[in-house]
Amino acid sequence: MEDVKWSPNEHVLEVRYQHAIIEGSSYEAGCLHGDFLKRVGRTLISYEPPAPEQTAREMRQLYDEYCPELIEEVQGVADSLGLSFEKALFCACIGPAGQGCTHAVALPAITANHHLLVARNYDMGLSDADLCLCTTRIEGRLSHLGFSDMCLGRLEGINQYGLCVTHSNSWDPVPDDWQEPHGLHFAIAIRAALDQCKNIDEALDLWQSMPIGSNCTFLVADPSGNAARIEITGKKRAIKRIGSNTEKQYLVSTNHFTLLALPGSEAYVPITHSTRRHGLLTSWLQENRGGITSDGLKAFLDRDWETGVSSYSPEHKAGTLWSMVMDVTSGKVYIRFGPPPYNEWYEFTLDGTIGIYEYPAKFPCL
Repeated sequence: MEDVKWSPNEHVLEVRYQHAIIEGSSYEAGCLHGDFLKRVGRTLISYEPPAPEQTAREMRQLYDEYCPELIEEVQGVADSLGLSFEKALFCACIGPAGQGCTHAVALPAITANHHLLVARNYDMGLSDADLCLCTTRIEGRLSHLGFSDMCLGRLEGINQYGLCVTHSNSWDPVPDDWQEPHGLHFAIAIRAALDQCKNIDEALDLWQSMPIGSNCTFLVADPSGNAARIEITGKKRAIKRIGSNTEKQYLVSTNHFTLLALPGSEAYVPITHSTRRHGLLTSWLQENRGGITSDGLKAFLDRDWETGVSSYSPEHKAGTLWSMVMDVTSGKVYIRFGPPPYNEWYEFTLDGTIGIYEYPAKFPCL
């Protein structure tokens, strides 16, 4: 995507993001999610599978096995919006895929204060995102913070044990026989890990066994000072782990695989848009090794397309919707709602009073 520089006289659209802090039972949480959609005037994506009864049974079985805690939440969303359970279940599984995301993990050995830091730039169409940051403290589940995807899914997040997950989707050509057409959406896979898992090992074990119908990369880290990259393409998985004893002390991901060997990959060249962002962030981490800070990562994420990873196209109404720096060691999360340069950074933790809070963001428009 070509970056558009802003001028003082440029037209600006103000968009209001929501921060929903939710407590209570799973059912109550679902009702609150539905109420949020009504409040901001959004509807769930309409979806009718070819064999709805059979599809509903298959999806219900996947939820029962891998994320049973979400069943009552789906029911709450359905009741709040006046939908059937099956309709809400279908909608919760087909959220849009992230388009141009960039994310990285820096281990304590290469940061200035020896904290484990995670950086994340989320790139998507403005009309395709919930624009809702969720802090959930739901009975029987781990508390976590992250942006929602069609209410129930999460696009990234950090939980009360410091388990941190970020994602990017792959643009690489994947063979049809590798696909998992009836698997769970990646945003549900992230949500399940944040709800259930206390560390990297538990998250990787969950994703290894879980059918996931997406082609994506997760970066996962925890306060032990370890991190991992897991590439997922339907039925295939590839994992790289790093820690205090590994030569490599950082991980970077954009929109191409670096571990999975796709058929014919020796002749395949990843899209320049993805490799360019990967190279820029990798170079920055190498150049700042030993002195990486949260503020430094924020400054990098504030750079536009010429020297960084942030961009926004008024014509396509797409680009950087938010950026995040997560200090896994301290549990602090820094978020810029909207693209640079006119939007500021805010600090969050898992604390806060239940309710819905608004954060304005400015976007360039034609």
